[in-house]
Amino acid sequence: MIFEITAENTNSETRTFVYDNQKNMLSDENGLIFRYPEDKIQAQTGTPVVPFDKHNPLKKSKELYLLKIQLGLSCNYTCDYCSQKFVERAPETNKKDIDAYLEKLDNFNFDETRGLKVEFWGGEPFVYWKTLKPLAEAIKEKFSHWKREPRFSVITNGSILTKEMCAWLYYMGFEVAISHDGPGQSVRGPDPFDDPVQKKIILDFYKIMRRHNRISFNSMLNSKNQSRKVIHDWFIALTGDETVPLGEGSMVDAYDEDGITSSLDSLEDHFNFRKITFDEIRYHDGNIGFGGIIQKIDDFTRGVLSHRSADYLNQKCGMDIPGVIATDLRGNVMTCQNVSHVETSKNGESHFGGTIEDIENISLKSVTHWMNRPHCKDCPVLQICQGSCMFLDGKYWETSCANAYSDAVVKFALGFEKMTGFIPVLIKGEGLPLERQDVFGVMFQHTEKAKKKVIPIKVVAEKVAVIDEVEVYGKSRVEV
Repeated sequence: MIFEITAENTNSETRTFVYDNQKNMLSDENGLIFRYPEDKIQAQTGTPVVPFDKHNPLKKSKELYLLKIQLGLSCNYTCDYCSQKFVERAPETNKKDIDAYLEKLDNFNFDETRGLKVEFWGGEPFVYWKTLKPLAEAIKEKFSHWKREPRFSVITNGSILTKEMCAWLYYMGFEVAISHDGPGQSVRGPDPFDDPVQKKIILDFYKIMRRHNRISFNSMLNSKNQSRKVIHDWFIALTGDETVPLGEGSMVDAYDEDGITSSLDSLEDHFNFRKITFDEIRYHDGNIGFGGIIQKIDDFTRGVLSHRSADYLNQKCGMDIPGVIATDLRGNVMTCQNVSHVETSKNGESHFGGTIEDIENISLKSVTHWMNRPHCKDCPVLQICQGSCMFLDGKYWETSCANAYSDAVVKFALGFEKMTGFIPVLIKGEGLPLERQDVFGVMFQHTEKAKKKVIPIKVVAEKVAVIDEVEVYGKSRVEV
């Protein structure tokens, strides 16, 4: 789709630009096309994306290069906006399933040149320590003949890490991310740094892993925790490291009612968030700790200057790529690591897509590609947002889409300024709502939509089991 963009520079000069989000081409009012010199533009590589939905399911490939192993959804925390809170729990797996699982992996075509990354997921992965440890060691042994060893990664809340676990993670070569929202942790859930002993274990581990660039703190933004700079400063104070690496850093998706509550609620909220985000990144020269956010801006500018077509644009999570697969230890293939094979997607289809014993017939009906969304292909920030979460639907999709737009349009504006020297203030496009056309909320008078009456809900989570001596919560429920 073609968009007309009004932009201003710091001298209050105004210019008009035209942007094609499908061809990813930007030009000015004189027809000048912004692009790299001819000798620096590379031909499009890769395979064009294949759109999918429940009528044309997503398929998977034997040519695996990223394996996400879902150990189980049990967790010792029950965080407010957790994407897994209301997901139906499948029967637990354990270390007895490892040998059969490794045999099933032989159905894939592994290639040392292509490489392999293995991510271990929970719930809280270290609830499954007695399974995680022998599983990772067995996979490492399986590929011990490779000179280029598989990469391992894990995300943890850090609350049950021990010195033994930390030493093992170090010597096994893991990349580790610790989920923590800094000053906004109270909205998310409990804080492991409130325990002096656990705090020391985590910070000692951080110092060792930081030397090898194998650790980060992963923070999400929500309506009560919107400032990346404040989060960054909090972690600098915690670690004493001015270059502390932070992962994630996007506004939350709304997977359930609590996710909606944690989202940007009004037009005022959206415009304020956009202004805060723009000012923080621009006036701190990108020094906000979240390297992935700066990389996203740079990737957008490179895409525009090289005319990278939307025909090659994958979903933001990468789970639409045939060589990226999420499984449990019984070999069930799911939409992604945040669901179970017994859970139903928001579109009414099962998250179960098949098994790795029958890869050719894997069929995921639980997801919708951005090309098949009503408005994604007609969105100016498509190249940055990349379709948001591909299994959300209804009000959860609408709320998540609004969050993602306000987050992405700032990155769009920052990348735009890098290329042109002008900051977009108005993006005109057919069917684009006024609150999306008006980048910072200063071009039009906006009337807030009447809010629906909020009926308070009580979410109940109970500890239902003990796994490896750790008490864990079951699926949450709403109590009327």
